[in-house]
Amino acid sequence: MAQEPSPYKKNINDFFEAIGNVIIFLPYYFSIKTLVKTMFAPWKNLTTTKTKRGFSFADWSNSVSFNLISRLMGFVMRSSILLFYMLLQVSFIVIIPLLILGFFITLPLRMLFITSQDTESEKKAKYKQSFITAHLSNVDNYQKVEEWFEYIYPTIYTRNPWWKLQSLFANPPLARDWAVGYTPTLDEYVEDLTKASFQVSIRGQIIGREKESQLIERILSESDEANAIIVGEEGVGKHTILQAFARRLYEGKTNSLLAYKRLLLLNMEKILAEHEDPKERENFLEQLFKEASTSKSVILVIENFDRYVSSGSGRIDLSASIEKHAGTPHLQILGITTPFLYETYIYSNEKIRNITTKIDVEEIDQQTAMKILMLETFTYENRYKVTIPYETLTAVIDKSNYYITTIPYPEKALQLLDKACVYAVQTLKTNVIQPEIIDAVLTAETHTPTTLNETLKKQLLSLESQLNARILGQEAAMQIVSSTLRRSFILLGKRKKPLASFLFLGPTGVGKTETAKAISEIFFGSDKELIRFDMSLYQTKEDIQKLIGSVEKLNPGLLTNEIRENPYAVLLIDEMEKANKDLLNIFLTLLDEGYFTDGYGQRVDCKNLVIVATSNAGADHVHQLLIKQSLSNQQEQGLSSNAMIDYLIEQNIFNPEFLNRFDGVIAFNAIENDSAQVIARRMMDTVTEQIYEVYKVKVEISDETLAKLTNDGYSSQHGARNLQRILRQSIEDTIATKILSNQVKAGDTITI
Repeated sequence: MAQEPSPYKKNINDFFEAIGNVIIFLPYYFSIKTLVKTMFAPWKNLTTTKTKRGFSFADWSNSVSFNLISRLMGFVMRSSILLFYMLLQVSFIVIIPLLILGFFITLPLRMLFITSQDTESEKKAKYKQSFITAHLSNVDNYQKVEEWFEYIYPTIYTRNPWWKLQSLFANPPLARDWAVGYTPTLDEYVEDLTKASFQVSIRGQIIGREKESQLIERILSESDEANAIIVGEEGVGKHTILQAFARRLYEGKTNSLLAYKRLLLLNMEKILAEHEDPKERENFLEQLFKEASTSKSVILVIENFDRYVSSGSGRIDLSASIEKHAGTPHLQILGITTPFLYETYIYSNEKIRNITTKIDVEEIDQQTAMKILMLETFTYENRYKVTIPYETLTAVIDKSNYYITTIPYPEKALQLLDKACVYAVQTLKTNVIQPEIIDAVLTAETHTPTTLNETLKKQLLSLESQLNARILGQEAAMQIVSSTLRRSFILLGKRKKPLASFLFLGPTGVGKTETAKAISEIFFGSDKELIRFDMSLYQTKEDIQKLIGSVEKLNPGLLTNEIRENPYAVLLIDEMEKANKDLLNIFLTLLDEGYFTDGYGQRVDCKNLVIVATSNAGADHVHQLLIKQSLSNQQEQGLSSNAMIDYLIEQNIFNPEFLNRFDGVIAFNAIENDSAQVIARRMMDTVTEQIYEVYKVKVEISDETLAKLTNDGYSSQHGARNLQRILRQSIEDTIATKILSNQVKAGDTITI
């Protein structure tokens, strides 16, 4: 590490560096290069051209006179600035000896004051100790927090002196407006992103987007059709890139071809509201574009660009006007849109596609997101008067990556940290944002556990008893479901696959769907968090588009929509064996990778789903086996899961590759008679409670009646659903007849 120079030597070095920097800065500040190059150019680009056909001496004379006066005015103004610059520069050079003399005369006095202060290294050491004390919770992370301090120190704790080149060049050059043509009408409908009033409201630093910024500058510097469309998902950083580019324009740091350009954000809604007639709208927009082209110094930004180059509801096709003006070297356009809208509306528009270049803005990686978060932390600390330890930042990055799948980095990390600060200050009344607060905020928002807390541990340990109390006669199946879920939750927040995945096999009415509902209630609080699809409705290739979406039909897809709206749920896929084979390939990716790709080429994240597929395939095989077991008086009933898997593969119903993707393939046995009687009692208890709630009539059903109906009518082949039908026909009809015929009134009891 280099030794810090003495205060005496540092003071002298800084003084001479300041003099040299001022000499370098003045030509930039007075725009000398540009003024010389445009010495005889028209003032504010004001010129006039012929407006009538044929030759007219009067028109010619007026045009020549006007253009000559405009150029003369430009020459006078520019030469006056050049003259003032030369006088100032010469004066400064002349007084340099006096400045040096004054500096050395006052140096001893100033050194007395400087030596009484801490050196830079001493100041930094104090800042560092204070920072680490506040932001370190776990000593194992000491080195990481130290690196965090070193990373943010130049930005947060130090300020460049005014005489540093970086500080000097942050001032926009003088006379930049002289290269800008008048746009009086256009100015009413834009926000100038290169104005000082806008620049003070944005952050100039940009992390991880240098490539995109350079690409924008390169495209806009081309000679013809120099237009670009910034394409990225919401929250990915499109506007941050735009603001950084505006800052470079404002500070004059772009190449000479873009120097002194204005970046104007069009208010398209205000423009279109001026006229209701489509033709008048287009003419008005033409007028604004022409004004911008004439100024030769405008880059127009159009948000939601897709809306204005396509037709349909809420859209207006202005492609002809945009192509006419953006195809010239005098006007450039920067559009902003999303990948889906680009592919749907812009790519198919050949006019627009040919005059624009697409700039893809991808989601940044976790390391870059962490760097952004490290800098932005101090914004939140100052805003909410809180302290945010390093461990909290790592929790924000990890948890937002896993649980927030609809928003890209860095937006999802920033949003999560912001919500955690609000929750801590307003609800918990604390000023330290611990990692546990991140979990609490996520759990409240997603309705899914994000950490293995004591409540979740107890749920997992008692899972068999909870499921067996709900699902009768399937103890072996419930044991496998429980153990599989326990293994999955041990890796909570780390699995790349869905939270858990099952294939439930067996006859109808044995509890497969009821098990999915029970899992939903236990882990997500309600069976309303159950997404259910019947694959018997999706047996052709055309049906696949209904599920995952189609660009051609502008259909987002039923399955895609449901998962994106309910990313934390149980996904129940009934009658899986009836799905089209190509659809099974989609589920293959879902089970293996934790996502699938929709009809628009976008990922649909499924990591926070419990997948339950059901199949009646092999039900007849199970029934025949049960008959054989009964005739041979075998004590062991049912069929093992391995035997069922072998049967399904032999019959070519599912292939091994598909079955092996599930965490558990579980065979449900047919319901035995004893369990059927308990299920019948539960069904009737629900009915009698509803009857009493509505009519205040009690219904008592004897065990003998239920046993007789169950013995006479229950079929192991058709399960509980068949039993429910028998009970309704025999018991509910009797109750309904008595109530409708006024044989009973409130307070009476019906005994069956």
